[in-house]
Amino acid sequence: MTTRRAVLVALAAALSGCGFRPMLKEIKDTHVQNELAAIEVRTPTDRVGYLVRDRLLDQLNPTGADVPNRYVLQIGLQRRVNALGIQLDNTATRYNLTVTARFRLLDAVTRNVLYSSSVRRVASYNAIQDPFAQLAAQLAAEQNAAREVSSDIETQLAIHFVRQAEAT
Repeated sequence: MTTRRAVLVALAAALSGCGFRPMLKEIKDTHVQNELAAIEVRTPTDRVGYLVRDRLLDQLNPTGADVPNRYVLQIGLQRRVNALGIQLDNTATRYNLTVTARFRLLDAVTRNVLYSSSVRRVASYNAIQDPFAQLAAQLAAEQNAAREVSSDIETQLAIHFVRQAEAT
């Protein structure tokens, strides 16, 4: 136990010397959480767009505070399925679902682009003979990809607001 504690103290000292700062602590302790809560999210109206939007709303404003929208987040999504593991009889045994999100953060009043970037995530699922099981696997892959995409977008926006706060 003492060795473990010594390793943790040494690791903490090393990380503090390299300039490492926990961003999540800053998000909760500064105005960054208020900035994230003031984002209106716009996504395509398909299933993956709904999943990304729903997850982002929960991440950006977890308390559901009534905050006036100061920003608009426009997200364009591209969904692609690639067959993998092709057998000799030309049937696929595995699929990769790739979701690419290109997003822009706009000022709600001026519509100036404040930040833009893209995120790409891949979720894999097995090809199953039963059509219902195949659909369930595909929907689970969509949920996983949407969760990862929304998490990455939220992280990038938080970093943007942290850097913006440091610059002022």
